[in-house]
Amino acid sequence: MSSPGMFSRPDGTNIAEIDTTEFVHWVTVDFTRFGGRTKPHSGDRMMRLMAEQCRSGVATITSTPLHHTQPCCLSLSVVGDAELVRVHILWRAAEIADSHWEEIMAGNLLVDTQRILGDDPRGSRNKVDGA
Repeated sequence: MSSPGMFSRPDGTNIAEIDTTEFVHWVTVDFTRFGGRTKPHSGDRMMRLMAEQCRSGVATITSTPLHHTQPCCLSLSVVGDAELVRVHILWRAAEIADSHWEEIMAGNLLVDTQRILGDDPRGSRNKVDGA
């Protein structure tokens, strides 16, 4: 069963997290670990930072998404063989972040920045920011 995702369509429809029988690697970027830089407060900035951190190797790979249990982070799913090497997982996650960025910039995708950053303790989806 899939969980509600951190992304939605412009009409407010939530995009559920991946529901597959294939192996999923979850690549997480912690938005509090940027050496004094400010947290991203928009969906497009989050995706830029996700891609940058994945390409730099500064991301965590787990079997479950950490954004449900850890504040101020986002996990992207990479479907692939359980034995897929770290560099390939991170490379694919960076590509996914780039694709999400393009969709955000085109107005086709929104990110629940308040929920991700922990700005809304109730987990409300009231403010979804894509710009």
